[in-house]
Amino acid sequence: MTYTIAAMPSYTYAVKAKRLLAAGGYPCEIKRSESSSSEGCGWEIRIGGDPRKALGLLKSRRIPFTLSGGDEEWS
Repeated sequence: MTYTIAAMPSYTYAVKAKRLLAAGGYPCEIKRSESSSSEGCGWEIRIGGDPRKALGLLKSRRIPFTLSGGDEEWS
């Protein structure tokens, strides 16, 4: 299974995202990033399944994130 990795601005948002996505049926896990960056505080969430629908769900609930390794920022 391929995963989408989203950098989270805080651990709290990572937990909120995980709960929301898990309730929606998306396999996901919170991981510590290798280092902190401007994209987040050092936490990321790995999301399985359809990335557009999963990220759209986060966006609809106004959970901020940045796609790791990409230029597209959602908030």
